[in-house]
Amino acid sequence: MKQWFLLGLLVILQSCSDTKESATEQQPLVIQTFAATKKQINEVYEFPAVVSAVKNVELRFEVSGRLIDINLVKGKKVSKGQKLAQIDPAPYERRVKDRQVRHELATNDLNRIEALYKTGGVSHSQFDNAKTQYETTLLDLNNAKQDLSYTTITAPFDGVVSDRYVENNSFVQVGSSIATLQDRSSLYFSFDVPERVMTINNGNRDIQAVARIIGLEDESYNIHYVEHETTPDPITQTYNVTFAIDNAHETQLIPGSRAMVTVRAGNGRGQVAAVPMAAVFGDDKSGFAVWVFDEQAQVVNKREVKVSGIHADYAIISQGLQEGEKVVAAGVSYMREGIKVREYKAEQ
Repeated sequence: MKQWFLLGLLVILQSCSDTKESATEQQPLVIQTFAATKKQINEVYEFPAVVSAVKNVELRFEVSGRLIDINLVKGKKVSKGQKLAQIDPAPYERRVKDRQVRHELATNDLNRIEALYKTGGVSHSQFDNAKTQYETTLLDLNNAKQDLSYTTITAPFDGVVSDRYVENNSFVQVGSSIATLQDRSSLYFSFDVPERVMTINNGNRDIQAVARIIGLEDESYNIHYVEHETTPDPITQTYNVTFAIDNAHETQLIPGSRAMVTVRAGNGRGQVAAVPMAAVFGDDKSGFAVWVFDEQAQVVNKREVKVSGIHADYAIISQGLQEGEKVVAAGVSYMREGIKVREYKAEQ
């Protein structure tokens, strides 16, 4: 029995010795590498858009009356200051004359009482009353003149009459819209952008955009960024973005047209270092890193890098890696600092 025990112990010791020798003679781990390369990064997106006027103004009278003159033809171009509509001014002209007479009487009374006040012929309170009456009638006269001016509507800018809601000889109430005037000096292109695209391009100003009207794809128009919503739509999770074209009157574009907008976002990066996404590990909080292959020592070393974005299947490295440096491209979870490795090279 004792002999069998000694024999078993000898076998175990021999096995341990073989394991240590095997570990010592273990072959380097074969790795697949990728040389960091420069890539031209330009994201291209396409969105359906709607064309709209830069400004739509509802024309309204600030006084009521019967419409006696109207120059509001739908689709007609109008010039700034051009008379567009007028209500009967007769009642307001009579009011101005009435307020004018009252003010003249108040002015005469004030002059007379002021002269008497200086000689002690009237009391101070009588003089104050005369001044109050003068100021009240002056205010009434100015209000009447202002109301008279409100009986005419002129074009506030060069534009196009897009719609009309009243006809001549109809009675117009205060504040009622009579027409809509569009400012087409510039035109807006509005479209919805997914949250993911907005996040990637947040703060990016290196953007070029071209618009093509559906049905007229042969003509393209360069447009520029104007604004975007900062809160996404709660249902679609998209942001509404607006681009514009200047000197729109020189084009055939009209509000309401449907267009396709192509946006090229360079992200201000141009050519950048890029490696496969599988070569990068870590997260936003702890940071990102790669395993760099040291060809001379045949080992890998961990190196922290700054990832500025993703393009296709590549991670964009803005700091920590130079063009041409080789990184472990697969199996990064098996790597350890200073581990002996051998680069895999396909047979020729």
